[in-house]
Amino acid sequence: MHVPHDRLPDRGPVIVIVAVLSLLLVLCVLVLLPNHIVPRYGMLARPSESHFVMGAYDRATGHVVSVAPGDTPRVYVESKEIPGGLQGFEECLRQWDCDTPSRVRVLLVVDAAVPAGVMQQLTDMVLSHGFSCGFSGIPNHE
Repeated sequence: MHVPHDRLPDRGPVIVIVAVLSLLLVLCVLVLLPNHIVPRYGMLARPSESHFVMGAYDRATGHVVSVAPGDTPRVYVESKEIPGGLQGFEECLRQWDCDTPSRVRVLLVVDAAVPAGVMQQLTDMVLSHGFSCGFSGIPNHE
């Protein structure tokens, strides 16, 4: 008795390779995509602890400013270092000037090693333009 034979070529190994490559591609997307969705602001700052939680704010009119310690503090707006430190930050504040400055929110993420005088100077600069100012801290879960 004659057994019918397939004339189709054997594609099993090709299908397995395509499936494995597709799985690797999906894993890469799942690992790499969140790294670009979560905002990264400048550099890693270690702010002081706080018992309070900041409420929501309008991100369209909000700016995150990170400050790193050093002989001359480094100032970052969003993810870009501002040349000139505090003097360069003053130029950024001028660029943010608008008709309704009280709607502009500046969130300061200041490293715990930054002197209080620098924090006060930054706060005064922000408030002198009429902007709203807030500080970011590490939540204290006690």
